[in-house]
Amino acid sequence: MTSRRQFSPLCDVHHTSMRRMMLEEDSEEIRSYYACERRDCTRVFRDPSGYLDWSGGRFDESRACVRICPTCGAILYLADVDESRKIETWECPRMGCEFVREFPTPAAR
Repeated sequence: MTSRRQFSPLCDVHHTSMRRMMLEEDSEEIRSYYACERRDCTRVFRDPSGYLDWSGGRFDESRACVRICPTCGAILYLADVDESRKIETWECPRMGCEFVREFPTPAAR
């Protein structure tokens, strides 16, 4: 159950698309991540750690946002935002897991 389907997370701050990036270093940890497409945004999404910031050439977890799938334990990603209803839809990226949950956007809280 470790394989994952293709997914495209949205930035949890700006609700904009994120693009897949690769670290340019040799290491044992996962080298890919998703970065917000806004030029001034430092938000990234990583499978093992959820949403956090890329700052000073490293991942900064001081503002981390992690939502765990209660079905399989994978990290959820922000899949859709309905601005008119002020609802965020978070989904599980794990193949075979169909978990989806809606939450109020920060603006609705």
